[in-house]
Amino acid sequence: MNRIGRAFNAVGGAFMVRMGWVASLGTTGARSGLPRTAAVGFLQRADGSVLIAAGGTGRAWAANLRAHPACTLTIRGRRHAYVAAAQSGADRDTALAELVASMPRNFRDASWTDVFVLRPTETQDGGVPAEAAAGPDATPREPVR
Repeated sequence: MNRIGRAFNAVGGAFMVRMGWVASLGTTGARSGLPRTAAVGFLQRADGSVLIAAGGTGRAWAANLRAHPACTLTIRGRRHAYVAAAQSGADRDTALAELVASMPRNFRDASWTDVFVLRPTETQDGGVPAEAAAGPDATPREPVR
């Protein structure tokens, strides 16, 4: 990534996350196993799941989710634990159409490659299932609404 891209991620990305325009995705590195974060566009669904998609190929966070589906998503300062499921075929097309319809017009023509549905991992008693606790910062908060 070039110097301008790093500056945007450091300043603009953090601002956009605070405003709720994008979310901060916490993953576990596919190769390193270390905690990683990335700013992603998102759509919150009524059932508590969240849609995210990678524009273009080679997004490291998409590879991280494929290798380690347990993740966190921070929206407006509130972090929640999720498990990611990559979408394919008709499920991918339906989820992508839903996500793109929610975006500003200038993002609608992007080439979206990887589409994921993030499902909350909090149990009814507010705990986190053992398989989700392995994700970075998987401390549950109240469910995203």
